[in-house]
Amino acid sequence: MNLSLGGALVAAGTKYSMGQHVMVSFQIPTQGEAIEVGATVRWSDDKATGLQFDGLRARDVWALNKFFEQLPSP
Repeated sequence: MNLSLGGALVAAGTKYSMGQHVMVSFQIPTQGEAIEVGATVRWSDDKATGLQFDGLRARDVWALNKFFEQLPSP
């Protein structure tokens, strides 16, 4: 639903406990393999969950920045 270098808003379909640690995996067009990162649940309800990434690898940060550059300006 929303993605940044710091975290993501995901449609989880279930409610998670605040502070729970999860692993997330997602694909972006600027990187051939999936990005896998640990994250901490910052808030959650029945529709969505806000995640804060625990730390991205340098290549993932580079790939995300390249992806964000390709997006249309708001």
